[in-house]
Amino acid sequence: MFRSNYQPKDYLYNHNLREKHKKEYQLTKKNMEKIKQIFIKQIKYPEFEEAYEYVDKLFPRVKVKEIAIYKVMARDLEKMGYGGAEGFYDTISKSIVVGGERRREVSLNRGSIQAKVERDEVIVHELCHYCYVFEGNRSVSSQQREEFAYGWSIGYLRQKGYSNEYIIRYNFLPYLVNISYEQATKNVLAWNDISISEYNAHSKFKRIEFKKMYGRKILERAKEIGIEKGQKIIDLYTKKIEEGTGYFDEEEDEELTRFDYLDL
Repeated sequence: MFRSNYQPKDYLYNHNLREKHKKEYQLTKKNMEKIKQIFIKQIKYPEFEEAYEYVDKLFPRVKVKEIAIYKVMARDLEKMGYGGAEGFYDTISKSIVVGGERRREVSLNRGSIQAKVERDEVIVHELCHYCYVFEGNRSVSSQQREEFAYGWSIGYLRQKGYSNEYIIRYNFLPYLVNISYEQATKNVLAWNDISISEYNAHSKFKRIEFKKMYGRKILERAKEIGIEKGQKIIDLYTKKIEEGTGYFDEEEDEELTRFDYLDL
């Protein structure tokens, strides 16, 4: 029987995607096994009592006070590919990890966007990630998951006396600038009558020259977009916090919680 080696593009795409996810799963599993061997200590309630209790009041059925958090040296996290992360939640092992050295200010490679984040704020953020998954939400959108964690952290940050402007500038903006950078680049291209197809056809050298010439404008535009998105998160989650509960149904509340709602 004649057998063709041809495979349709969608098959190859799905196969490659599955292979990619498989490798990522294996790497993450390996990293978490290592983290559980080399962690400095486990953070447990009542340490960081206010952070735990804030999230516990929002999501009482999650029982976050029972969650132990792995504290790991920042240099070890960097070796495993988590450099620059103050903390993260691993959905595979259902574990929260925070860096050993608290960094008050972190500069992005794209410019002078700095975060001022305390460890208790990182813990609140990652506990919110934990609650998102515990409540049965399975969105593949990393932006939606981040919006949830940033949004539900607002009440805690306000308890510390931070204004909305401070929260956006020093807590939200480093992340929001990163996800706004592509749109900002498109805006600057349009302002200079350069189409996306034209830009994509540019040589590597020409793209570098474009970034040198317009890099500052792109960054400033990304800041503008990020601030607008940050204000929308503030407005949206202020209403949710006022309702007094953190629970939400991803399907019923999809229209309000999709990060696309924040796109400009």
